[in-house]
Amino acid sequence: MIKKINNFINLSLHRKYLLLLTFGLSFYSFLLMDFFEKYARFGNRNSFENPEITNYKSQITNDIRWAIFVVNKNVPWTNVCRHQAYQAKILCSLYKIPYQIFVGFKKSDGGKIEGHAWTVVGAQMITGFCNPDEYVIQNIFS
Repeated sequence: MIKKINNFINLSLHRKYLLLLTFGLSFYSFLLMDFFEKYARFGNRNSFENPEITNYKSQITNDIRWAIFVVNKNVPWTNVCRHQAYQAKILCSLYKIPYQIFVGFKKSDGGKIEGHAWTVVGAQMITGFCNPDEYVIQNIFS
């Protein structure tokens, strides 16, 4: 625990802010998705990939990916792919970064249908790391 506190103290002010904000968003998305799901919206629904997003690169994007990853490892509540995609949506909107959230389904080995959500900024996946070719994309949000 002391090592985690030391690591937090040694972070830049921007990363501390982003980490604390993501921690709060993680709890918010947990409550929203688990108890008030009808109010959760990923954004505008599209049926195509947006070409203006494909070339977007930024250090802030890397920081958002890092913050969501770190928070996910350390929170005691559920923080699955849809929660992380929602957190990425809010953070990307805050920094005016164009994003897309994909929701897809695949059939597992046992015949069970599994759903998954992942967020893409530019050509890089920032949440829900998976092989998109394995999924049938149901919706794209931006």
